[in-house]
Amino acid sequence: MELNILETKTKSGVSLWTLSSPNYNSVAVGVIIKCGTRDEIWPKEAGIAHALEHMLFQGTKSFPSNLKLSSFIETIGGGINGRTGSERTLYHARVPVGYAERGVRVLSEQINDSIYPEEKIPVEMKNVIQEIRRVNDDPQGRLYFLSQRFIYNNHPLSREVHGTEESVSAFTKNDFLKFRERFYNPTNYIFIAVGNITQDEALKLFNKYFSGDHKGKPNTRKESRIIARHEKQFIERRELDQLHLSLDALVGKGSEKSSLYLELFRDMISNGMSSPLFQEVRDKRGLCYAIYAGLNKCSDIGKFGIRIGTDPEKYKEAISATFEVIEKSKQDKNLLDRAKKRKLGQLMLRYENTLDVFFIATDDILFLGKPRDIIEMQKEIEAVRIEVIKESVDRYLRPEQIFTTMLAPKDFKVD
Repeated sequence: MELNILETKTKSGVSLWTLSSPNYNSVAVGVIIKCGTRDEIWPKEAGIAHALEHMLFQGTKSFPSNLKLSSFIETIGGGINGRTGSERTLYHARVPVGYAERGVRVLSEQINDSIYPEEKIPVEMKNVIQEIRRVNDDPQGRLYFLSQRFIYNNHPLSREVHGTEESVSAFTKNDFLKFRERFYNPTNYIFIAVGNITQDEALKLFNKYFSGDHKGKPNTRKESRIIARHEKQFIERRELDQLHLSLDALVGKGSEKSSLYLELFRDMISNGMSSPLFQEVRDKRGLCYAIYAGLNKCSDIGKFGIRIGTDPEKYKEAISATFEVIEKSKQDKNLLDRAKKRKLGQLMLRYENTLDVFFIATDDILFLGKPRDIIEMQKEIEAVRIEVIKESVDRYLRPEQIFTTMLAPKDFKVD
């Protein structure tokens, strides 16, 4: 799907990116707020970026309840949602062609005219606490948090997006208003419109609904250096039968070329049942039930990780087999060609959905400064050679650079 990509400025000085094509039957509109969990003051504000996102769905001046707000979009077949991460918060709506104004209006209502109904705050914070407990009850969710905290040490990226039960349960309307006042202003916004909408149409809508935004200070985030740990292993013991472990390495910025190379390497070794990690570690050797790789990208640092669920008696064999796969795969051109083909196919499928294009564009804008079109991305993927894959793996994924986090049974002992 070929898109016309244009940038312009709204009356309030916000960058508006329009990715338009008449071939879509929908429009996705959204606002990036350049603030997230790493911008909170811990421990008092732990989780407030995410909790505030929840509260912006609880009612506005024109739609004084969650039901009225969501119905305004859902009755036409559309949807609204939000996402909070370490470095950004997203609000987005996807609507059928002809209803783009509803999408932009809802975004404006949420961001500028939320009423934070005080009777809903304790109710919604209980829901957030249930999220925290759900993650802690799920071994893979708990392992992800533990590995983040271990590898990032005391860096702001080590923080759990949901915060803590203590902080979340204490939030008041005034807390939300203060956090919003610090970060929710045009200097920290980026607007995006994707789909069957022209730049002029999008600009008219965002000017109409976001023209009265108050001015404020930009979020000038200081780059924090990660203090490397000397110890390479962390274990938390719980009432479990299986050992869950995460093998992680610190990698480069999300804007670096190595990010693409490691993304492709992830797909080379871990993308379904036909992938080398699944075939070698699970299917042939029976050393685990679940195994997969992931890449987490941030503005100043990231991490490459492999998660394994295994028998406590077999964890060393599973780790050894995993490194064998890494070593063997890093110079396998056939694997790279297969990963490229898969990635290109997935990219084409994602470009049929305006909301998926919105998420792709969001990453590009934050890491690269502008969205890429699909042709540019295809060329970039096709140009990757096995030599640069090997260089990136050798640079970042050597065994001595790996941090191992374990969620283990109570009686587990390290050999």
